Amino acid sequence: MSAACGFAVFLAAALRNRKRRIDRCDVSDALVWNMQKDSMTPEAHVDVITEADIPDVARYLARQVRPGEAVSINPLPPVDRLRWLLLNNPARNAGIPFGWRIRSATGAVVGAATCTPWRIGAPNFATTALMFAKFFVDAPYRGMGLGIFMRFIREGRRFPLFCTSTNEIAGEMFRRVGGAVINGMDHTMLGIRGMAPLAEEYLFRRFKSPAAARILASPAHLLRARIRCKMTDGGAGELTRLMTADEVAARGVPTVGDVIAVVRDREYLHWRYFTGDRDKEVFCLRCPGESDRIVVINRVLSGYRSQIRVLNVLDIWPPATPASARSLVAKLWIQYGSAFDTIWLRSQSEEVESALQSHGWMRHAFPAPLGWYIDAGNRLPTHKWYVMPGESE
Repeated sequence: MSAACGFAVFLAAALRNRKRRIDRCDVSDALVWNMQKDSMTPEAHVDVITEADIPDVARYLARQVRPGEAVSINPLPPVDRLRWLLLNNPARNAGIPFGWRIRSATGAVVGAATCTPWRIGAPNFATTALMFAKFFVDAPYRGMGLGIFMRFIREGRRFPLFCTSTNEIAGEMFRRVGGAVINGMDHTMLGIRGMAPLAEEYLFRRFKSPAAARILASPAHLLRARIRCKMTDGGAGELTRLMTADEVAARGVPTVGDVIAVVRDREYLHWRYFTGDRDKEVFCLRCPGESDRIVVINRVLSGYRSQIRVLNVLDIWPPATPASARSLVAKLWIQYGSAFDTIWLRSQSEEVESALQSHGWMRHAFPAPLGWYIDAGNRLPTHKWYVMPGESE
């Protein structure tokens, strides 16, 4: 989401400064056109991110975080996390770029985007897809930012491409180069337990006064939780903490399903959920009459002063059913007690979302879809995706 903001600003500026429309030229023409710097752009150059660039790029990306953005309660330092994402990723191979960065004439990083590989699959199908993320370009150099984007698009000759953190303007750009919307990426589901922190956030955005927001939101502490959680919804189900990828694998959870999704093999599970940020908790959800599911929760803080305590459902696999979703909410209520204000959940079926809404959950629509994909080589057997983990890298 944060990357989309930087993308939108530079893209709008780039399109104002050039009269040609990208939908009148093919990708190769657009690449040549957009790699040309404006006469007003300071001296700089674009290149592939190398391992030696990672510290500078990580510090640059850390400076782009805006107040109010959701942050992990126990994150890795920026350099360590970018190394984890780019170097330790088991889907990485020597032919895939880490991403691209722009360095000014003084050697400072003034723009960057990462390119993260993921093994995706469906029945009798598996391939590597590339995700575009962490896209920022400083204002004086934004004419060069579009060139970074087109370098990513060129990778579509070899791989399916996708993005889960775009906005309306950026989405239009994906559409013009052959992209399509990823299903279910136009909204998220919110289960609100504590009203006061969210009311405070709303009031702060409206009046821009922290003191006024906190005072006016105080009565909301007396309001009941919006989500109606019945302990009987948990039934005879179990939510059991898992401490290693081997424990997850022992549960017999399938590695792929009937939609395009990340291949959840042992190597991936170990890297994604048992290394990296230290805020992830992995569970097995067992419901009567249903197969075991992996559930991964990461706890994040959101809001202008990080006052909103969030349980983000980072993963649930296989996808939930209405019964398992209700059971999960009841089990999370027991597991975390009063230690959260809201639950975030996305990419579930209409049946699951309807079941949650009947228990007080809200469907929060985004101004534009966050997820787009490009399958230039027609490699994918279906165009239905299940986008989890529920986090943009």
